[in-house]
Amino acid sequence: MSATLETQRSAKPGNTWRIACALSCVAVFAYAFSGSNDASGRGVVYQIAYNLPIAAILSGTLYIFFRKRESSQTGWLGFALIYASLIVAASIAESRQKSELRTVATEIQDSISALDISASSSQSTPIPPPITSSATGEAGKIDILLKTVLNRASYQRREYLLELEAIGWPNILDGSRLKNDSTFVESRTMVQQAKDIVAKYRSRTDTLYAQMRRDIETSGMSTELRRATLAVFDQKLSQGISQAAELWSLEEQVIGHIENGLNLLAARRGGWTIQEGQVTFHRQKDLDLFNAHLKKAEVIASQQEQMQAASLQKAKEGISQLGK
Repeated sequence: MSATLETQRSAKPGNTWRIACALSCVAVFAYAFSGSNDASGRGVVYQIAYNLPIAAILSGTLYIFFRKRESSQTGWLGFALIYASLIVAASIAESRQKSELRTVATEIQDSISALDISASSSQSTPIPPPITSSATGEAGKIDILLKTVLNRASYQRREYLLELEAIGWPNILDGSRLKNDSTFVESRTMVQQAKDIVAKYRSRTDTLYAQMRRDIETSGMSTELRRATLAVFDQKLSQGISQAAELWSLEEQVIGHIENGLNLLAARRGGWTIQEGQVTFHRQKDLDLFNAHLKKAEVIASQQEQMQAASLQKAKEGISQLGK
């Protein structure tokens, strides 16, 4: 009779074991919510398979410590509780991560929209904001990576536009400036400076993409996510470089057409005057030829804007898939 009672007592989990098991489950939830679980975001089936050996190891370790006082039934109970904790915690963490990724997507899309507005207007590209993230875990690392890459592209564009502004390029066809440049020495100098600036930033394209790749490599993302991101980056690299080269070629053409307009003014120095800040030609033929040069520049500039807008829209569509 006493042996039967002893067997029944040993089959019930002791208080110490219960506390240890509870702490293990709490640790599981804390680990999952810390954002350190590289397996989050893989789906329920993956979580079941991924967490099975982890549950076996944790519950087995717990059972080893208490095997002299607890039965095998208690060991299996520990396994069930820890396994269930792993699955539930991973599911909750996955849901939270998707929510954070959707927030990340919204923030990045807003930043892209700001670039889109500045690219299609006369305003300069805004100063890139400090890189911060309210997201945690992999979502936070993705957020930081995307903002870093976006800031690099934005910073280079801003520097390019500032250098053009520094030489007075936006005002190269202003009547007041042309009136004071009767020899066109200043105009030719500005054109050459603009060409040099385009060549300078065009040569930095490869460096920019190389730095973006290093950003991915040092992002701190999980090995598998980093490898997948690099694979996509390398796949799109040639396309990105090709499009950048085309945009720079178009930029050179814009400068070329403006240069042609200035050359016409230089060749017809007695055939035009400045009235109310505007160039006024004496002959309609000269006016038509001058306007034709400027029209070509406008058409190419519009083509650039369309290409940039399409590229940014494509980027926004890709970003919108985060958290889905």
